[in-house]
Amino acid sequence: MALMSASLISSNLALRKQLRALLRPEGFKVRESASLTQATDQLRKSRVRLVILDLDSAAQGRNEALRTLKQASRAPLIVLSEMDHDADVVNALDQGADDFIRTPFNPGVLLARIYANLRMLRPAVPPPAIYLVNGPIRIDQQRHEARIAGGLVPLSPKEFEILRRLVAGRGEPLANKELLRDVWGPAHINDNQYLRVYMSQLRKKLEPAGLHTAISYSRQGYRLERLVEE
Repeated sequence: MALMSASLISSNLALRKQLRALLRPEGFKVRESASLTQATDQLRKSRVRLVILDLDSAAQGRNEALRTLKQASRAPLIVLSEMDHDADVVNALDQGADDFIRTPFNPGVLLARIYANLRMLRPAVPPPAIYLVNGPIRIDQQRHEARIAGGLVPLSPKEFEILRRLVAGRGEPLANKELLRDVWGPAHINDNQYLRVYMSQLRKKLEPAGLHTAISYSRQGYRLERLVEE
């Protein structure tokens, strides 16, 4: 079986050693970088399944580091940081991180979140139906693609999964805890800031088609209204 590749980015040698010892027994081929420049060069030359960034060791601005990595790789980006304010978590997610884990971390929790992010890259097996449709929105569950009036909408794995579940809801609201559990895993059922950030990003991507207002929120949760294709 081919090894899964993971890119570890940190100037902290002790942290890289800890992550290496955690990931290698799980079957990951670990590629270490002490700097963002070194990491982006590696990412552009070869594909990896996972990127882990020690945000506290980023020499340049944190936002710039996150944006640079998301441009260099489509792999899930997990951020490690000692920052403990909700605003820091929201900002990291808004700038492209797929998950945020405070350090020092629990190794078991980190592994669980890594695998939860990796599961988002493959379709459910088997999907109940290949396509889900709501008006002009068409979800291909096999290819993990979303189209509006035939045009492809560029979505991250988590944005796709949120939209897929909203379309499958057929106009009914989905509770925050349900979405968080299904998209991020049971450890995240109270991380409502994750949903706020990703719903904002999803609305922006639906805006060119005039559908950003179709997602609404109430006490019952988020819902996508029943649409009629013109």
